[in-house]
Amino acid sequence: MPAMSSANGHARIFGLDLMRALAALIVVYSHADDLLDEHWPRDPGAAAMDGVDLFFVLSGFLIGTILIRTSYASEIPWWRRLLDFWQRRWLRTLPNYYFFLLINVVMVHFGWSMGLLNINTLAYFVFLQNLIIPLDLFFWESWSLAVEEWFYLLFPLLLVLLAWRRAPKWGSLLATLVMILVPIVLRTRAVAAVDTPFMLDLLVRKIVVMRFDTIGYGVLMAWLVHHAPRFFHRHRVVAFLLGVALLTTAIMLRDSHGLVYLGTVFLVLSGTSMAMMLPLLVAWPSGGRLGPAVAFLSRISYALYLVHMPVRSVYLDLMPGRSLVMSLGLYAGYWLLCIALAALVYQVWERPFMALRDGLSERIIGKGLGRVSP
Repeated sequence: MPAMSSANGHARIFGLDLMRALAALIVVYSHADDLLDEHWPRDPGAAAMDGVDLFFVLSGFLIGTILIRTSYASEIPWWRRLLDFWQRRWLRTLPNYYFFLLINVVMVHFGWSMGLLNINTLAYFVFLQNLIIPLDLFFWESWSLAVEEWFYLLFPLLLVLLAWRRAPKWGSLLATLVMILVPIVLRTRAVAAVDTPFMLDLLVRKIVVMRFDTIGYGVLMAWLVHHAPRFFHRHRVVAFLLGVALLTTAIMLRDSHGLVYLGTVFLVLSGTSMAMMLPLLVAWPSGGRLGPAVAFLSRISYALYLVHMPVRSVYLDLMPGRSLVMSLGLYAGYWLLCIALAALVYQVWERPFMALRDGLSERIIGKGLGRVSP
């Protein structure tokens, strides 16, 4: 769930930072709701809004904006645009991914975290852990990263085929619709074979080829905003309110409409409603006094997503048998430690790799040309 500054890669936008920070906080909170089980039962609404889906939609909007604009950069050979996009994305995402993959391997090996290591562990190094069949061995939070990496490998190739060398406007729309409709069809077929929420989560919700559409809704909104900017700016408040109403309705219907609804209609409504909120958020440039704190959480959101589960594994052994006061103190410590470690990882590990991207861009496409900042 890597952070981006804005659609053009320069000035930060408070509304988008807020969405990303909120997504990270929802994920960390929902995964830690059992740390206080001895004193409070789990909150069934802890993950009422899916933080991962927020990440997906926002990522699709930001990188979709860049790729759609890049479709019109015909003065740059398509293969150079493609290489530049991939190198910038991979220098942003892969260092953290492999760093935490190794941390998880070590933790499972020494019994510090639950999981299983075997020859299939190698699949995690090439994002095959949930492409079509779930391995479900360890490092469970990596499922969403595999979805993103495969999307941003395949979607630009579709753009090359349909848009970059032929029809930028309608080709990019067609590529986006393919990435939305194919997963919906696959999910509709697959959901009939599952009979429990756990199996739905494992065999449908977390399978790469069945989740591209959630990122695609963000890309589709990027396409609409790019080609009708005045319309969406004028109606951004209405779109936001409709998105909130649609998401609220989808969540309210979630518990009463069964697994088929959860695996099909709910995921479509959830992603669509979140995408409808983006025109207002992208037009919210400054957050006043909240701006620096929100920008900080946004910057470290990727590291926070990856660091919180190893920290949680340690805390699961510390929490049982504690008094209420001690448990609350440990819970507060969980949050502080997650944020502190994420900030450290961002500063020491992420930024040095990110600093390499501009130099490589100049070597690939030359100075003064548009850059991609995944």
